[in-house]
Amino acid sequence: MEIRYDWKTLLFSRKFEIYQNEQLRGELYKEGFSRKVTGELNTKRFQFETRGFFRSETTVTDLQRHIEVGKINYLFGKKGTIVLFEGREYKWKFENFICSRWSLSDESRVLIKYHSNAFTGMIESYTTDEMLILSGFYIRNHLKQRSAHNAAAS
Repeated sequence: MEIRYDWKTLLFSRKFEIYQNEQLRGELYKEGFSRKVTGELNTKRFQFETRGFFRSETTVTDLQRHIEVGKINYLFGKKGTIVLFEGREYKWKFENFICSRWSLSDESRVLIKYHSNAFTGMIESYTTDEMLILSGFYIRNHLKQRSAHNAAAS
């Protein structure tokens, strides 16, 4: 069964709001000048904390249980891997050249598809796992922010 979410943000905002059937269901929020991002979806809360620059890695923490549940590793700024401590692994990648479509897959199929316009987008999920849905959304925003930072530094 497919679950559809819509998201939106504003120019220069640090917050992305996630809606289902026009009802606010969650958000992804970056704290000030921190490397921490908090995500919430359907009352499940997670924190994403990135360390490193050239070989960066993001730790995913379940804020309700106060435990690390996985790590995100990045490959060449276009792909990523989510490794859960329970042993599961998921692949993340951009689906098109302009990076407006991306997906998250397990070893056999695509679980979540993401679509983006300028300040809005859509999430089509074939899983109810809030951590995976937020992680796939976080990765895109992290990579987009990092590429913008690199372009500004050039």
